Amino acid sequence: MGQYNWTDHYAAHMQQNDSAYPFQRYDIANETGSGRLISCAVFQGVQAVYNDLYMHHCGKAVPKDDGIIEISYCMDGRYECEVGGQYCFYVSHGDLSIGTVGRRESAGSFSTNRYSGLTLFLDVAAYREQCGFILHEMGISLDGILSAAVQHPRRCIIHVADQIDAVIKPAIDAQINADVSLLKLKVLELLLFLGKVDFDSLKDMPAYLNHAQAALAKDVQRMLKETELPVAEVAAMVGYHNPGKTKTSG
Repeated sequence: MGQYNWTDHYAAHMQQNDSAYPFQRYDIANETGSGRLISCAVFQGVQAVYNDLYMHHCGKAVPKDDGIIEISYCMDGRYECEVGGQYCFYVSHGDLSIGTVGRRESAGSFSTNRYSGLTLFLDVAAYREQCGFILHEMGISLDGILSAAVQHPRRCIIHVADQIDAVIKPAIDAQINADVSLLKLKVLELLLFLGKVDFDSLKDMPAYLNHAQAALAKDVQRMLKETELPVAEVAAMVGYHNPGKTKTSG
């Protein structure tokens, strides 16, 4: 059983450079900027990809496949994406998103021309076939993670910097330094953490904004760059009267 072709997710020129199995290193570039990618076949059915990007966009749509879970964690920068022409979501440091590949999200962008983070592509059937015993012994449930990826409204987004930075940072270091043993350990730690998350309790969390809310947030961001006024005053000027809260409804 072959590994999932994660390179289909990138709409940019990719040049492979010095690599040593199971790690593959790429330079990536398009008209908006450049960066580097490091991938590793961590287990059969599990691909880890480190993104270190200084560009505005590089993603493209892929066919829908509910058997492949995509888990992404942002270490630096910002990613934003429109969903079905109605909603927007934003991912920045500490945000972890879970979904299956090929969902209805349109290709997003890096609004600050910067994104650094780790993405796992997990082929559930292939991974269970090779590592089912290990998963059972460690008490890792892929069922809950898969359920969240497939059934959670839109894409599941949770802010977990305090709990996960200590796992993701060494995982990224392991990819940079080609330490496959440490990367395997950190991937298992991440799955163990996610297997204990109560995803049902997160279904009503307003991780998504409608177009009006997204436009309002961008107005505040623009005015903060153009003026020296306090956040509360700028928020009131554009009609947002509770600047201390990050959650919105609607």
